[in-house]
Amino acid sequence: MASKIPDTVCSAPWSHFAISSHPDGFITMPCCRFRMGSDSRFRNDKFQKPNHAVSKDGYFEDIRQRMLAGEKLSECEKCWREERDRGYSMRKTMIKQTPIEKISQNTSFELKYLEVFFGNLCNLSCRMCDITQSSQWANLYNNAFVPNNIQDTSVVPDDFLETNGRAKTQPISFDNTFLEGIDLSKLTEVKILGGEPMMTPDHVTFLDQLMFQSNDPSAIKLVYHTNGTKIPTQKVIDYWKQMKKIEIVFSIDGYGKTNEYQRINSQWQNIVENIKWYSNLGINLHMRIHSVLSLLTIWNVDKLCEWAETEFKKIVNWPTNMNGLFNPQMKTLTFDFVSKPSYLDLTIMPLELKEKCSNYINSCRFLDYTTKNFIVAHMNSNSYNKKNWEDFWNKMTAIDKFTKQNLSDIAPQLEEYRP
Repeated sequence: MASKIPDTVCSAPWSHFAISSHPDGFITMPCCRFRMGSDSRFRNDKFQKPNHAVSKDGYFEDIRQRMLAGEKLSECEKCWREERDRGYSMRKTMIKQTPIEKISQNTSFELKYLEVFFGNLCNLSCRMCDITQSSQWANLYNNAFVPNNIQDTSVVPDDFLETNGRAKTQPISFDNTFLEGIDLSKLTEVKILGGEPMMTPDHVTFLDQLMFQSNDPSAIKLVYHTNGTKIPTQKVIDYWKQMKKIEIVFSIDGYGKTNEYQRINSQWQNIVENIKWYSNLGINLHMRIHSVLSLLTIWNVDKLCEWAETEFKKIVNWPTNMNGLFNPQMKTLTFDFVSKPSYLDLTIMPLELKEKCSNYINSCRFLDYTTKNFIVAHMNSNSYNKKNWEDFWNKMTAIDKFTKQNLSDIAPQLEEYRP
Protein backbone atom coordinates (compact mmCIF):
# COMPACT_ATOMS: atom_id res chain seq x y z
CA MET A 1 0.00 0.00 0.00
CA ALA A 2 1.41 3.38 -1.00
CA SER A 3 2.26 5.72 1.85
CA LYS A 4 0.11 8.82 2.30
CA ILE A 5 1.52 11.98 0.74
CA PRO A 6 1.98 14.70 3.40
CA ASP A 7 -0.20 17.79 3.06
CA THR A 8 2.97 19.94 3.14
CA VAL A 9 3.88 18.82 -0.39
CA CYS A 10 3.79 21.17 -3.37
CA SER A 11 3.61 19.52 -6.78
CA ALA A 12 5.78 22.16 -8.48
CA PRO A 13 9.12 20.26 -8.15
CA TRP A 14 7.57 17.34 -10.10
CA SER A 15 6.11 19.30 -13.02
CA HIS A 16 7.32 22.89 -13.07
CA PHE A 17 10.37 25.10 -12.99
CA ALA A 18 11.01 28.82 -13.25
CA ILE A 19 13.95 30.45 -15.01
CA SER A 20 15.00 33.87 -13.82
CA SER A 21 18.01 36.17 -13.89
CA HIS A 22 20.64 36.82 -11.26
CA PRO A 23 23.87 38.86 -11.19
CA ASP A 24 25.75 35.58 -11.62
CA GLY A 25 23.62 34.30 -14.51
CA PHE A 26 20.30 32.60 -15.19
CA ILE A 27 18.93 30.39 -12.43
CA THR A 28 16.52 27.44 -12.24
CA MET A 29 14.04 27.31 -9.36
CA PRO A 30 11.03 25.10 -8.55
CA CYS A 31 8.92 28.25 -8.75
CA CYS A 32 9.37 32.01 -8.73
CA ARG A 33 8.60 32.19 -5.00
CA PHE A 34 11.22 29.69 -3.84
CA ARG A 35 13.62 31.66 -1.64
CA MET A 36 17.28 30.69 -1.81
CA GLY A 37 18.90 33.08 0.64
CA SER A 38 22.45 33.05 1.96
CA ASP A 39 21.50 30.45 4.57
CA SER A 40 19.90 28.09 2.05
CA ARG A 41 21.54 24.79 1.15
CA PHE A 42 20.64 25.61 -2.48
CA ARG A 43 22.53 28.88 -2.93
CA ASN A 44 25.09 27.30 -5.29
CA ASP A 45 22.87 24.70 -6.94
CA LYS A 46 20.39 27.26 -8.26
CA PHE A 47 22.69 27.95 -11.25
CA GLN A 48 22.23 24.40 -12.54
CA LYS A 49 20.71 24.23 -16.01
CA PRO A 50 17.12 22.95 -15.99
CA ASN A 51 17.89 19.52 -17.46
CA HIS A 52 20.29 18.88 -14.56
CA ALA A 53 18.31 20.61 -11.80
CA VAL A 54 15.14 18.56 -12.34
CA SER A 55 16.92 15.20 -12.77
CA LYS A 56 17.47 12.60 -10.05
CA ASP A 57 21.00 13.99 -9.68
CA GLY A 58 19.91 17.64 -9.50
CA TYR A 59 18.94 19.71 -6.50
CA PHE A 60 15.17 19.41 -7.11
CA GLU A 61 15.46 15.82 -5.86
CA ASP A 62 16.52 17.06 -2.42
CA ILE A 63 13.46 19.33 -2.37
CA ARG A 64 11.14 16.51 -3.42
CA GLN A 65 12.45 14.13 -0.77
CA ARG A 66 12.20 16.72 2.01
CA MET A 67 8.59 17.43 1.01
CA LEU A 68 7.72 13.72 0.91
CA ALA A 69 9.23 13.37 4.38
CA GLY A 70 6.69 15.92 5.63
CA GLU A 71 9.04 18.89 6.00
CA LYS A 72 7.47 22.34 5.72
CA LEU A 73 10.21 24.01 3.70
CA SER A 74 11.31 27.44 4.93
CA GLU A 75 12.15 28.34 1.32
CA CYS A 76 8.39 28.20 0.63
CA GLU A 77 7.56 30.67 3.40
CA LYS A 78 5.64 33.07 1.13
CA CYS A 79 3.03 30.47 0.27
CA TRP A 80 2.71 29.36 3.91
CA ARG A 81 2.13 32.97 4.94
CA GLU A 82 -0.49 33.53 2.25
CA GLU A 83 -2.36 30.36 3.16
CA ARG A 84 -2.41 31.55 6.77
CA ASP A 85 -3.56 35.09 5.93
CA ARG A 86 -5.97 34.56 3.02
CA GLY A 87 -6.49 30.82 2.60
CA TYR A 88 -4.89 30.24 -0.79
CA SER A 89 -1.48 30.42 -2.44
CA MET A 90 0.49 29.42 -5.51
CA ARG A 91 1.17 26.06 -3.81
CA LYS A 92 -2.55 25.29 -3.78
CA THR A 93 -2.82 26.34 -7.43
CA MET A 94 0.01 23.96 -8.37
CA ILE A 95 -1.69 21.11 -6.50
CA LYS A 96 -4.89 21.70 -8.48
CA GLN A 97 -2.89 21.43 -11.70
CA THR A 98 -0.94 18.33 -10.62
CA PRO A 99 -2.78 16.61 -7.74
CA ILE A 100 -0.52 15.20 -5.05
CA GLU A 101 -2.24 11.82 -5.42
CA LYS A 102 -0.20 11.42 -8.61
CA ILE A 103 3.07 11.88 -6.71
CA SER A 104 5.15 9.20 -5.03
CA GLN A 105 8.76 8.41 -4.15
CA ASN A 106 9.25 7.05 -7.66
CA THR A 107 7.45 9.74 -9.65
CA SER A 108 9.83 11.26 -12.18
CA PHE A 109 9.84 14.86 -13.33
CA GLU A 110 7.60 15.66 -16.31
CA LEU A 111 7.51 19.28 -17.47
CA LYS A 112 3.94 20.54 -17.83
CA TYR A 113 4.24 24.08 -16.50
CA LEU A 114 7.04 26.55 -17.16
CA GLU A 115 7.80 30.08 -16.06
CA VAL A 116 10.49 31.85 -18.06
CA PHE A 117 12.09 35.28 -17.77
CA PHE A 118 13.23 36.66 -21.12
CA GLY A 119 15.89 39.13 -20.03
CA ASN A 120 15.55 42.59 -18.55
CA LEU A 121 14.83 44.61 -21.70
CA CYS A 122 12.16 47.09 -20.64
CA ASN A 123 10.89 50.58 -21.36
CA LEU A 124 9.99 51.44 -17.74
CA SER A 125 12.05 51.97 -14.61
CA CYS A 126 9.59 51.09 -11.88
CA ARG A 127 10.58 52.35 -8.43
CA MET A 128 10.01 48.93 -6.84
CA CYS A 129 11.98 47.10 -9.55
CA ASP A 130 15.73 46.60 -10.11
CA ILE A 131 18.24 46.29 -12.92
CA THR A 132 17.90 42.49 -13.14
CA GLN A 133 14.25 43.02 -14.17
CA SER A 134 14.48 46.32 -16.06
CA SER A 135 17.28 47.61 -18.29
CA GLN A 136 15.94 51.15 -17.74
CA TRP A 137 17.04 51.04 -14.10
CA ALA A 138 20.59 51.75 -15.32
CA ASN A 139 19.47 55.14 -16.59
CA LEU A 140 17.52 55.85 -13.40
CA TYR A 141 20.42 54.83 -11.16
CA ASN A 142 22.99 56.84 -13.11
CA ASN A 143 20.89 60.00 -13.16
CA ALA A 144 19.14 59.88 -9.78
CA PHE A 145 21.37 57.95 -7.38
CA VAL A 146 24.93 58.46 -8.64
CA PRO A 147 24.81 62.33 -8.62
CA ASN A 148 23.53 62.19 -5.03
CA ASN A 149 26.19 59.68 -3.90
CA ILE A 150 23.52 57.07 -3.19
CA GLN A 151 24.51 53.41 -3.44
CA ASP A 152 21.86 50.71 -3.46
CA THR A 153 22.80 47.11 -4.16
CA SER A 154 19.15 46.05 -3.83
CA VAL A 155 18.37 47.73 -7.17
CA VAL A 156 21.80 47.60 -8.83
CA PRO A 157 24.00 44.77 -7.46
CA ASP A 158 27.77 45.20 -7.61
CA ASP A 159 28.06 42.92 -10.64
CA PHE A 160 26.03 45.45 -12.63
CA LEU A 161 28.32 48.38 -11.79
CA GLU A 162 31.17 49.79 -13.85
CA THR A 163 34.46 50.58 -12.09
CA ASN A 164 33.36 54.23 -11.87
CA GLY A 165 30.26 53.26 -9.86
CA ARG A 166 27.80 53.80 -12.69
CA ALA A 167 25.31 51.09 -13.70
CA LYS A 168 25.98 49.06 -16.84
CA THR A 169 23.50 49.93 -19.57
CA GLN A 170 23.70 46.75 -21.67
CA PRO A 171 20.43 44.75 -21.35
CA ILE A 172 20.47 41.10 -20.28
CA SER A 173 19.54 38.76 -23.12
CA PHE A 174 17.98 35.37 -22.53
CA ASP A 175 20.31 32.43 -23.10
CA ASN A 176 18.26 30.09 -25.30
CA THR A 177 20.79 27.30 -24.76
CA PHE A 178 19.63 27.21 -21.15
CA LEU A 179 16.67 25.10 -22.30
CA GLU A 180 18.77 22.57 -24.21
CA GLY A 181 17.78 19.00 -23.34
CA ILE A 182 14.36 20.09 -22.01
CA ASP A 183 11.33 18.39 -23.53
CA LEU A 184 8.68 21.03 -24.31
CA SER A 185 6.32 18.56 -26.02
CA LYS A 186 3.95 18.09 -23.06
CA LEU A 187 3.79 21.67 -21.86
CA THR A 188 0.27 22.84 -21.13
CA GLU A 189 1.00 26.20 -19.49
CA VAL A 190 3.79 28.76 -19.84
CA LYS A 191 4.12 31.97 -17.86
CA ILE A 192 6.15 34.57 -19.75
CA LEU A 193 7.91 37.42 -17.95
CA GLY A 194 10.41 40.20 -18.57
CA GLY A 195 11.56 42.94 -18.55
CA GLU A 196 8.73 43.67 -20.89
CA PRO A 197 8.05 40.42 -22.77
CA MET A 198 6.29 42.16 -25.67
CA MET A 199 9.60 43.93 -26.46
CA THR A 200 12.08 41.08 -26.48
CA PRO A 201 12.87 39.01 -29.62
CA ASP A 202 13.93 36.12 -27.34
CA HIS A 203 10.27 35.61 -26.49
CA VAL A 204 9.47 35.03 -30.18
CA THR A 205 12.42 32.63 -30.56
CA PHE A 206 11.06 30.61 -27.65
CA LEU A 207 7.58 30.47 -29.20
CA ASP A 208 9.15 29.17 -32.42
CA GLN A 209 10.77 26.37 -30.42
CA LEU A 210 7.61 25.66 -28.42
CA MET A 211 5.40 25.39 -31.50
CA PHE A 212 7.92 23.07 -33.18
CA GLN A 213 8.18 20.69 -30.20
CA SER A 214 4.62 20.72 -28.85
CA ASN A 215 2.53 17.58 -29.27
CA ASP A 216 -0.60 19.72 -29.26
CA PRO A 217 -0.36 23.54 -29.44
CA SER A 218 -4.15 23.73 -29.03
CA ALA A 219 -3.71 22.45 -25.44
CA ILE A 220 -1.32 25.24 -24.43
CA LYS A 221 -2.18 28.18 -22.22
CA LEU A 222 0.17 31.17 -22.28
CA VAL A 223 0.19 33.64 -19.39
CA TYR A 224 1.91 37.00 -19.90
CA HIS A 225 2.84 39.55 -17.27
CA THR A 226 3.13 42.87 -19.09
CA ASN A 227 3.22 46.54 -18.13
CA GLY A 228 0.59 47.19 -20.79
CA THR A 229 2.59 49.79 -22.72
CA LYS A 230 3.49 47.50 -25.66
CA ILE A 231 1.60 45.18 -28.00
CA PRO A 232 2.90 41.96 -29.64
CA THR A 233 3.92 41.39 -33.24
CA GLN A 234 1.61 39.78 -35.79
CA LYS A 235 3.72 36.59 -35.67
CA VAL A 236 2.99 36.24 -31.97
CA ILE A 237 -0.73 36.82 -32.54
CA ASP A 238 -0.75 34.13 -35.23
CA TYR A 239 0.76 31.69 -32.72
CA TRP A 240 -1.82 32.71 -30.12
CA LYS A 241 -4.64 31.80 -32.50
CA GLN A 242 -3.42 28.19 -32.50
CA MET A 243 -3.40 27.85 -28.70
CA LYS A 244 -6.03 27.00 -26.14
CA LYS A 245 -5.98 30.23 -24.19
CA ILE A 246 -3.98 33.42 -23.77
CA GLU A 247 -4.04 35.22 -20.43
CA ILE A 248 -2.74 38.78 -20.22
CA VAL A 249 -1.93 39.96 -16.71
CA PHE A 250 -1.47 43.72 -16.69
CA SER A 251 0.98 44.95 -14.05
CA ILE A 252 -0.86 48.06 -12.90
CA ASP A 253 -0.12 49.40 -9.43
CA GLY A 254 -2.43 52.39 -9.18
CA TYR A 255 -5.01 54.44 -10.99
CA GLY A 256 -3.77 57.19 -13.32
CA LYS A 257 -1.00 59.33 -11.87
CA THR A 258 -0.33 56.84 -9.08
CA ASN A 259 0.65 54.17 -11.61
CA GLU A 260 2.70 56.71 -13.57
CA TYR A 261 4.56 57.64 -10.38
CA GLN A 262 5.51 54.11 -9.35
CA ARG A 263 6.03 52.90 -12.93
CA ILE A 264 8.25 55.67 -14.31
CA ASN A 265 7.77 56.45 -18.03
CA SER A 266 4.36 54.79 -18.19
CA GLN A 267 1.38 56.76 -19.49
CA TRP A 268 -2.05 55.86 -18.17
CA GLN A 269 -3.97 56.63 -21.34
CA ASN A 270 -1.55 54.54 -23.42
CA ILE A 271 -2.21 51.54 -21.16
CA VAL A 272 -5.99 51.99 -21.39
CA GLU A 273 -5.83 52.20 -25.19
CA ASN A 274 -3.68 49.05 -25.37
CA ILE A 275 -6.15 47.15 -23.17
CA LYS A 276 -8.86 48.14 -25.65
CA TRP A 277 -6.63 46.93 -28.50
CA TYR A 278 -6.17 43.51 -26.86
CA SER A 279 -9.91 43.21 -26.24
CA ASN A 280 -10.60 43.67 -29.96
CA LEU A 281 -8.24 40.90 -31.17
CA GLY A 282 -11.11 38.44 -31.44
CA ILE A 283 -9.24 35.46 -29.96
CA ASN A 284 -9.61 33.44 -26.76
CA LEU A 285 -8.04 36.08 -24.57
CA HIS A 286 -8.54 36.64 -20.86
CA MET A 287 -7.27 39.79 -19.18
CA ARG A 288 -6.82 40.69 -15.55
CA ILE A 289 -4.72 43.01 -13.36
CA HIS A 290 -2.01 42.28 -10.82
CA SER A 291 -0.97 45.10 -8.51
CA VAL A 292 2.13 45.44 -6.33
CA LEU A 293 1.31 47.48 -3.24
CA SER A 294 3.96 49.78 -1.81
CA LEU A 295 4.25 52.86 0.37
CA LEU A 296 3.57 54.82 -2.81
CA THR A 297 0.40 53.12 -4.06
CA ILE A 298 -1.44 51.92 -0.97
CA TRP A 299 -3.14 55.27 -0.38
CA ASN A 300 -5.07 55.13 -3.65
CA VAL A 301 -5.83 51.41 -3.80
CA ASP A 302 -9.61 51.89 -3.61
CA LYS A 303 -9.59 54.07 -6.72
CA LEU A 304 -7.75 51.35 -8.65
CA CYS A 305 -10.22 48.75 -7.38
CA GLU A 306 -13.14 50.91 -8.47
CA TRP A 307 -11.67 51.33 -11.96
CA ALA A 308 -10.97 47.58 -12.21
CA GLU A 309 -14.51 46.64 -11.17
CA THR A 310 -16.21 49.16 -13.46
CA GLU A 311 -14.24 50.54 -16.42
CA PHE A 312 -11.81 47.63 -16.88
CA LYS A 313 -14.62 45.08 -16.83
CA LYS A 314 -16.44 47.06 -19.51
CA ILE A 315 -13.36 47.32 -21.73
CA VAL A 316 -12.55 43.59 -21.62
CA ASN A 317 -16.21 42.51 -21.68
CA TRP A 318 -15.75 40.49 -18.51
CA PRO A 319 -16.50 37.57 -18.38
CA THR A 320 -17.92 36.93 -21.87
CA ASN A 321 -14.47 37.26 -23.50
CA MET A 322 -13.49 33.97 -21.86
CA ASN A 323 -15.60 31.81 -24.21
CA GLY A 324 -16.98 29.46 -21.60
CA LEU A 325 -13.78 29.27 -19.57
CA PHE A 326 -14.91 31.82 -17.01
CA ASN A 327 -14.18 30.96 -13.40
CA PRO A 328 -16.63 32.92 -11.20
CA GLN A 329 -13.97 33.04 -8.47
CA MET A 330 -11.41 34.62 -10.79
CA LYS A 331 -10.77 38.21 -9.75
CA THR A 332 -10.18 41.14 -12.06
CA LEU A 333 -7.54 42.42 -9.64
CA THR A 334 -5.07 40.58 -7.40
CA PHE A 335 -2.43 41.95 -5.05
CA ASP A 336 1.07 41.33 -3.85
CA PHE A 337 3.48 43.45 -1.81
CA VAL A 338 6.82 45.08 -2.46
CA SER A 339 9.46 43.37 -0.34
CA LYS A 340 12.52 44.49 -2.28
CA PRO A 341 13.73 47.19 -2.13
CA SER A 342 12.87 47.05 1.56
CA TYR A 343 12.41 50.83 1.82
CA LEU A 344 9.15 50.54 -0.18
CA ASP A 345 7.66 47.78 1.99
CA LEU A 346 4.48 48.73 3.88
CA THR A 347 5.89 47.21 7.06
CA ILE A 348 8.53 49.91 7.59
CA MET A 349 6.05 52.72 8.34
CA PRO A 350 5.86 54.35 11.79
CA LEU A 351 3.15 52.85 14.00
CA GLU A 352 0.90 55.92 13.89
CA LEU A 353 1.03 55.97 10.10
CA LYS A 354 0.21 52.24 9.98
CA GLU A 355 -2.87 52.92 12.08
CA LYS A 356 -3.99 55.62 9.65
CA CYS A 357 -3.37 53.29 6.74
CA SER A 358 -5.34 50.48 8.42
CA ASN A 359 -8.27 52.84 8.92
CA TYR A 360 -8.12 53.81 5.27
CA ILE A 361 -7.96 50.19 4.10
CA ASN A 362 -10.93 49.22 6.25
CA SER A 363 -12.93 52.13 4.79
CA CYS A 364 -12.30 51.12 1.17
CA ARG A 365 -15.58 50.46 -0.66
CA PHE A 366 -14.17 48.22 -3.39
CA LEU A 367 -11.91 45.96 -1.31
CA ASP A 368 -13.41 42.73 -0.02
CA TYR A 369 -13.10 41.73 3.63
CA THR A 370 -10.47 39.01 3.02
CA THR A 371 -8.23 41.32 1.01
CA LYS A 372 -8.48 44.05 3.63
CA ASN A 373 -7.32 41.62 6.31
CA PHE A 374 -4.58 40.32 4.01
CA ILE A 375 -3.18 43.84 3.47
CA VAL A 376 -3.38 44.87 7.12
CA ALA A 377 -1.80 41.58 8.27
CA HIS A 378 1.14 42.14 5.94
CA MET A 379 1.57 45.74 7.03
CA ASN A 380 1.76 44.70 10.67
CA SER A 381 3.98 41.65 10.08
CA ASN A 382 7.14 43.66 10.85
CA SER A 383 7.93 46.70 12.95
CA TYR A 384 8.86 50.26 11.98
CA ASN A 385 12.38 50.44 10.59
CA LYS A 386 14.00 53.84 11.04
CA LYS A 387 16.87 53.22 8.62
CA ASN A 388 14.59 52.01 5.85
CA TRP A 389 12.22 54.91 6.50
CA GLU A 390 15.07 57.40 6.07
CA ASP A 391 16.27 55.53 2.96
CA PHE A 392 12.77 55.79 1.53
CA TRP A 393 12.73 59.57 1.77
CA ASN A 394 16.29 60.03 0.53
CA LYS A 395 15.76 57.82 -2.51
CA MET A 396 12.30 59.05 -3.47
CA THR A 397 13.60 62.62 -3.23
CA ALA A 398 16.55 61.81 -5.48
CA ILE A 399 14.34 60.06 -8.04
CA ASP A 400 11.74 62.85 -7.96
CA LYS A 401 14.43 65.42 -8.69
CA PHE A 402 15.42 63.53 -11.86
CA THR A 403 11.93 62.57 -13.04
CA LYS A 404 10.33 65.90 -12.05
CA GLN A 405 7.65 64.08 -10.09
CA ASN A 406 6.43 64.81 -6.56
CA LEU A 407 5.62 62.17 -3.95
CA SER A 408 3.17 64.49 -2.21
CA ASP A 409 1.01 64.56 -5.33
CA ILE A 410 0.09 60.89 -4.97
CA ALA A 411 0.69 60.18 -1.25
CA PRO A 412 0.30 63.41 0.77
CA GLN A 413 -0.46 61.27 3.85
CA LEU A 414 3.27 60.56 4.17
CA GLU A 415 4.48 64.17 4.36
CA GLU A 416 3.73 64.62 8.05
CA TYR A 417 6.12 61.77 8.84
CA ARG A 418 9.07 62.95 6.79
CA PRO A 419 12.26 62.52 8.93
